[in-house]
Amino acid sequence: MSPRVLVIAPTSGLAEEFVRAAPGSWTFEGVGRRPSEAQAGRYQTTHVVEATETGPLEFAVRANDCDTVVSFLQEGDRARCQEERPLPGAVPSGVAWAVNVEATEAIARAALPERKHVIVLSTDEVFAEEAGPAVEASVPLPAEENPSWYGGTWAEAEARLGRMGGSVAIVRVSALFGWSGDSLCGDRALVDLVHRPAELVQPTYVPDVLRVLQRLVEEPRAGVFHVALPQAITRRQLQGRLRDVGRLSGGPVVPERHPGLVPGRIADLGVEPTAWEATAALPRPVDRR
Repeated sequence: MSPRVLVIAPTSGLAEEFVRAAPGSWTFEGVGRRPSEAQAGRYQTTHVVEATETGPLEFAVRANDCDTVVSFLQEGDRARCQEERPLPGAVPSGVAWAVNVEATEAIARAALPERKHVIVLSTDEVFAEEAGPAVEASVPLPAEENPSWYGGTWAEAEARLGRMGGSVAIVRVSALFGWSGDSLCGDRALVDLVHRPAELVQPTYVPDVLRVLQRLVEEPRAGVFHVALPQAITRRQLQGRLRDVGRLSGGPVVPERHPGLVPGRIADLGVEPTAWEATAALPRPVDRR
């Protein structure tokens, strides 16, 4: 039987890539804003729901007959997230908390009792590390300790998902590059370059994420999957690598662990990260330094 997938936030760039790359036999429903005209034909129906409306969001997730829920829902504006960071001891509020934490929890709360497999796109900013790649033993920093409120909200969301029973897969990515049909893929991956050129990141090749998502839909697994090249480089270096197609090795990716979730390895899914040299056909980004 072909998968029936409920896509949360179908207008997300990664959601569009996911649906575009999916086999033609898969069927989709959407929750969020309506998909673009180019992709509307892939969806049987779309439930127009705002991310902060947890009641209608839960109803839309519970009411469909899809067997897998893939959530691309994120409030990823780092500056906005930092502005909303609460004072010590204050009750968290704001859009980032409502979307990344409360809406994500609501999606799982609605889907898991219906025995639906849940896949959530997260971020490696849950570690807020600046000293290199995360290792297998790394544990996300709690929200109140994480210097990145964007990462902190996702650390809280992951912790809540980990306390739920059922099949939940978390996919962590960072500095996405390799968008299809995007002549400015480098600029898109490095949107924060001007403000954070020296930040260390483990870049993630979009086709690798798509392969992992497809495998998780076809063979549901629970766990945390870190989909990224293992070597940390700065955003400015990444820009140069994309321009010059350097020799960044795409070696084995280590799994991350989180209490309450089964450790995951993308190698266990039969997926290995693409070697950097294989991205040589990417369009060259514009250097705006």
